[in-house]
Amino acid sequence: MFAAYGDVKRELGRTIPEFINSCNSFSNAKIVFPGVVSIKGEAFKSYEESNLLIEKINNELKNNTVELNRFPLFILCDDSNFVSETLNNFLWVSFTRCNPSHDIHGVDSFVLNKHWGCKGPLIIDARKKPHHAPELIKNAEIEKRVDEIVSKLK
Repeated sequence: MFAAYGDVKRELGRTIPEFINSCNSFSNAKIVFPGVVSIKGEAFKSYEESNLLIEKINNELKNNTVELNRFPLFILCDDSNFVSETLNNFLWVSFTRCNPSHDIHGVDSFVLNKHWGCKGPLIIDARKKPHHAPELIKNAEIEKRVDEIVSKLK
């Protein structure tokens, strides 16, 4: 569960900071909406490789936490264009392809008095995993047949 309450602490970013485009551990950074960035990562292979990728991303971003303060959330995904197209796409990908115990990370993270935190953005790894069900993709031919059947029932 994420909760936020209190006085405004920052103005959320609306344009990608220039240094992000020079990062090598991900590509195609897109603004989803103010303060949220989707980034394309290499395809998920294993959690061991995922941890290495997160470490690379952390190393590239941790020296820019002041500039990144305007972007508290990054979504690591397979298709950053898709994630940034609509709110529904963002919600679907971010929260159905994420196991909180394995897929939530933070830039320059730390533990203080048994509480986890990070100095930079939270990163949700929302890439497709091998255990995920295949995507449900509409078939135009079947949709047409269903529409014909339903129209006869009316």
